[in-house]
Amino acid sequence: MEEHLSKYIKYIQEKNPKIEINNIHTNLTDGLHNDVVVINDCDVFRFAKHDFSKALLFNEYKVLQIVKQFVDMPVPNLEILDEGVSKYFFIKGRPIFRSNILNLHEDLQLQIAEQLGRFLSQLHSIPLSTIKENNINAFPGNGTRDSYMDLYSRIEAKLFPHMKSYVIECIQNVFRPVFNNPDFLEYIPTLIHGDLAPYHIIEESNKVIGIIDFGVSGFGDPAHDVGVILDTLGEGFIKKISQYYKGIDSFIDRSRFYANVSSIRWALIGLESNDVSWHVNHFFTAKEINPYGKK
Repeated sequence: MEEHLSKYIKYIQEKNPKIEINNIHTNLTDGLHNDVVVINDCDVFRFAKHDFSKALLFNEYKVLQIVKQFVDMPVPNLEILDEGVSKYFFIKGRPIFRSNILNLHEDLQLQIAEQLGRFLSQLHSIPLSTIKENNINAFPGNGTRDSYMDLYSRIEAKLFPHMKSYVIECIQNVFRPVFNNPDFLEYIPTLIHGDLAPYHIIEESNKVIGIIDFGVSGFGDPAHDVGVILDTLGEGFIKKISQYYKGIDSFIDRSRFYANVSSIRWALIGLESNDVSWHVNHFFTAKEINPYGKK
């Protein structure tokens, strides 16, 4: 880690010879795709970890040029310095936490819900022609009925032998809409963020002040974005958001499916990769998810 940090600081100083570094914050462990170095609580430098991460970084740059035209919410003003290296101005705040939000007065909860609802509604309304004209990638998490049937087969073969019969039956119920309805996963693609986890939603003084990390953004199912928030903040908060984003009811069952599958998929990846971090880093989801079909 020290070797990487030294290399990054040298790069930053060479690119900015007049910079006076007073403090440095880093994240060289959590990111799947980028190492992050924050200089003077002002400038964020991101360094791609892998070759495919460089492509994601450039895709993020293209996505943000579009998003800034259609969305009111502050997003990073990303600048590409070199292949696999980007810079943007630091959005100073903290990730949202479900416990903090639910402890707020109802009016403040609705204030945050309105901000997120407006953001999602504006993001998902960007014309598909604009997305295609700018050669934006597909969201890498897009799935088909066949891919989810294959996922279920892997879960059945690798996880079921370690599970109690009750847990197996719960997982079977999660996948039942895919088994029973060939059209369950059909959708009209929109531009989506793809990873609206709490640490990508930045708040300060009970207001959302920015959305970050559009690395996997692309065209896909808008239910994915709602599904991530559902998984982490719960269905009660999605109900508040739906007052400001009227399209949620039309795909809420798919959002429930994506949210239900999430932790199962991480457990499978952890087993297949022999890396427990894939599982343990996805604790503290809300698990307040209604049954399919509930209005």
